[in-house]
Amino acid sequence: MYHPLIGLLIGSGCALYPLGWDSEEVRQTCDNSSDQFQLGSCEIGWAYYCTGAGAASAMLLCTWLACFAGKKQKQYPY
Repeated sequence: MYHPLIGLLIGSGCALYPLGWDSEEVRQTCDNSSDQFQLGSCEIGWAYYCTGAGAASAMLLCTWLACFAGKKQKQYPY
């Protein structure tokens, strides 16, 4: 049942990632117009969006599947 925790950790990493956009290296790369949560002239790549989708699926889909994993199925008398 670690799936919700893992999903929350990945999601918090995605949420905290833009806090580093005000660093000097990012400002030099993005024409000195970047700030926290404002990337300036740079763009976010597809990997960031895939990570967010993976975090959402880890929290929702995997948790839902884990809840039903322990239930007994009906026994059919064949």
